[in-house]
Amino acid sequence: MSEQCPQCGGSDSTLRARQAWEGDPPAVEVAPPAAPPVTGIATAEARWNPTTRTVALIVGGYLALALVAVLVAGATGVGVGAVLAGVPLPGLGFWVVLYLARGRDPLPAANAEQVSFHKVVWTRRMQVWEHAWFCSACRVAFWPAGALKPAFPASPAVPPHEFPLMVATMADRAYAQA
Repeated sequence: MSEQCPQCGGSDSTLRARQAWEGDPPAVEVAPPAAPPVTGIATAEARWNPTTRTVALIVGGYLALALVAVLVAGATGVGVGAVLAGVPLPGLGFWVVLYLARGRDPLPAANAEQVSFHKVVWTRRMQVWEHAWFCSACRVAFWPAGALKPAFPASPAVPPHEFPLMVATMADRAYAQA
């Protein structure tokens, strides 16, 4: 079933926006709304605690000195076994300090709410986009009467450059009471 284009009155060249977007060639005029920016907001970052960083640097410095001592002992012929006996304990301590230092900060509540809000807005826009129609002859988009709600009026022909704004506006109006 095809809808009638409000500009040319034809129904032979009308497709749903998704069909036009996924067609060959795709109708870039009716691209879907961009997904919400959730990268970087939804994950906690690993951070270094300043105190543990200092301890890690001190232990790391000690291990570096122990390595130098082992190299010097090997070069001078002194028993390397005696020098290596003191290295494992600070080495283990160093890795424990590194493990504890990389704690995760909890997410602030505002970020979780912001991500949720962006997902709701995007979902509404996708619903409006799914109900849009595209006339490949006129290269315009439109929504037939009752596409979003039974009492929702038909839209006029929407030029390609106004399509994203129209999707956003109709999503706000159609789901204002949601």
